[in-house]
Amino acid sequence: MKSTTLMLLLVALVVSTGCKKDEAAPTTTVINNNGPVAPTTTLKTGTLTAENGTPTAGTLTVIKDANNDEWVSFNSNFTSTFATGTVTVYLAKTAARIGTQRTLPPPPVPNILAVGFVTKNGVQSLKISGSSTGFSYIVLYCETAEINFGNALLN
Repeated sequence: MKSTTLMLLLVALVVSTGCKKDEAAPTTTVINNNGPVAPTTTLKTGTLTAENGTPTAGTLTVIKDANNDEWVSFNSNFTSTFATGTVTVYLAKTAARIGTQRTLPPPPVPNILAVGFVTKNGVQSLKISGSSTGFSYIVLYCETAEINFGNALLN
């Protein structure tokens, strides 16, 4: 009985401290396990800069695949922290805090576009719902802590 109670408390703690608020979670496309369809064309590249004391680092590309879908592809050197759950990936006009960018009046192209969630380090691709046109940054954001974990200027 003690071990069951302890296990339930542990599960409750993990669930309650996740790095994602259910009520604030953006509508996104989840990681597509099939990934981009070859051949692909690189549209933009970026190098992540850590923010707020996180170990976020690595490189990424925005690519277009044979189906004309755009993807954010993290390279093998991508790292961040996932001890508290998922991290949301956004296309953004600036590297400013995502929570702040959400409050700005939207121009013809939105200030931010949620792409998906990352839950692990290394190679992975997230399909962009729409286009990366008009966005200059990839920003990794923790919904629970309401802080950026890192950003990459897209060139």
